[in-house]
Amino acid sequence: MRANQMLFLNAFQKLVFPTNRMKILVGIIILSLLFLGDRLVEWTGGTAYAYVHILYIPIFLAGFTFSMWGGILTGVIAGILMGPHMPTSIEYDLHDPFASWFLRLVMFSLIGCFAGVGAFFFKSYIKELEIKHTLDPLTELPNLNGLTKIFLELTSSSPAVTVIVIEVFHMQEINTAIGSEGVSTLIKQVSAHLKEVTGTDGILGYIQNNRFVILASQDNQYVNILKKCEALSDLSYQVNSIPLFVEMRFGISNFPKDDKSLDHLIRKALIAINLSAREAEHISYFNENISLTSERNLMILHRAKEALANNSFVLEYQPKVFLKTEKIMGFEALIRWNDSLLGPVAPDEFIPLIEGTLLINPFTKWVVETSLSRMSAWYKEGILVPVSINFSIRNFLNPTLFKILEDKLSTQKFSPHFLEIEVTETAVTTSVSSIVEPIKKLRELGMKVLIDDFGTGQASQQYLFELPINGIKLDKVFVQSISHNKAAEAIVKNGISLAHQLNLEVTAEGVETRNQFNLLNQWGCDIAQGYYISRSMSAKKATKWLKERLELERSKKKTKLP
Repeated sequence: MRANQMLFLNAFQKLVFPTNRMKILVGIIILSLLFLGDRLVEWTGGTAYAYVHILYIPIFLAGFTFSMWGGILTGVIAGILMGPHMPTSIEYDLHDPFASWFLRLVMFSLIGCFAGVGAFFFKSYIKELEIKHTLDPLTELPNLNGLTKIFLELTSSSPAVTVIVIEVFHMQEINTAIGSEGVSTLIKQVSAHLKEVTGTDGILGYIQNNRFVILASQDNQYVNILKKCEALSDLSYQVNSIPLFVEMRFGISNFPKDDKSLDHLIRKALIAINLSAREAEHISYFNENISLTSERNLMILHRAKEALANNSFVLEYQPKVFLKTEKIMGFEALIRWNDSLLGPVAPDEFIPLIEGTLLINPFTKWVVETSLSRMSAWYKEGILVPVSINFSIRNFLNPTLFKILEDKLSTQKFSPHFLEIEVTETAVTTSVSSIVEPIKKLRELGMKVLIDDFGTGQASQQYLFELPINGIKLDKVFVQSISHNKAAEAIVKNGISLAHQLNLEVTAEGVETRNQFNLLNQWGCDIAQGYYISRSMSAKKATKWLKERLELERSKKKTKLP
């Protein structure tokens, strides 16, 4: 996307700031337009008619392309063409007096002058915008946009480009010691040293977050740069009379071997940096043989922490309906993440990683607060329905989160039973005894607890009578196979039957077709969720969908009244 934007901007700049070859072409076009304009005025009867105004086009074009003097010259030429030799009326052989055609010449020249002056200010404004768009204000180095533009130019003329990402480590500790202004001063010092190191061998840029990027178009260039960069670790830095140890790590990726997009090459160089940090190396090369999954996982966790701090996660809402009546039952809040560096990251990829770290507790706290905020907004509009959120097994073991949940619910005007908690069956079956009391606590607070992904764990029937849950959610793997797989059909039927015998509510997730919907209804399933009903939606779209659905249900109810 960024590359496409830069290609568009480059094309736009070529129009605003034409090359010499382009100027020659524009000059030919201007002369052609002057000639055609002269012929048109003569063919249509002379200067008494409005066709004379068509000459404004080449005048404006000349002023824009060749500045003020080009506009004035073209205005003079146009004035002469429409002057003594061009009759006012061809039919009556009438000619303009000197004052008339000379005034027209002056006006044409003034218009060319104004066009040139206007073009000057416009181009100055465009240059200023380009500087703001492509340069980092702190270091005055190319930012990511500027680097992308340079990268496109390099790759168009060079068969290979090396991308070196330099990350300054321990910035949090440094920031604590010298403050944000001191950090800015340090970044400027590092930038100055890197400029000396890079010299004419490469292009240095700064992409914020304490990261620099060097683009080198020849192998020997980046080798020379790296040799000099290693010496930077021995340099002393001092800010506000405080001596600082600055650790830098280098990640390297290559165009086109590793990727063709600068964004992706930077990401892969960062993966290499993570590898170098883990192996205590200063320099690391991205290699496809490296476990890309492992390196991406490190990046996801790194970015997820930043995303949580920057409120970059988004909740979407997928509807659930009662199978018998097809009336709206509620929503499941689903987390979505479109990272500025990684792009869209699937929940199945980042949630398991977050669950394995202490980040899961602030992450779940954010989900709770965001969900309750949305429910509160719906309550004020009089359209509140239950919303379910997902808990990790680690959430059940965190008493602080339960206290937060209790405090947040106590401030809401709606009943706690509108908030439902889902936990995966796999998580439950690994630690049944440890979550009995937490689930009881949730029930005491008034919330429902559902077992998600039912059928994927082991010893399913054992925990169903041990845990004080309200319902189960049949896993989509089985639900989506019921129309053509006898084993899936048997699992779903038995799951529904068993749950109902234990007085549990049954939700089928992943319902994608009407046939699946009808079969589940026929087998006594209570609730359906899936693409057949609706995909997950933003809060705004979910609100609109909910209002329309409730209005439709009310209208159906009215039509049934005698």
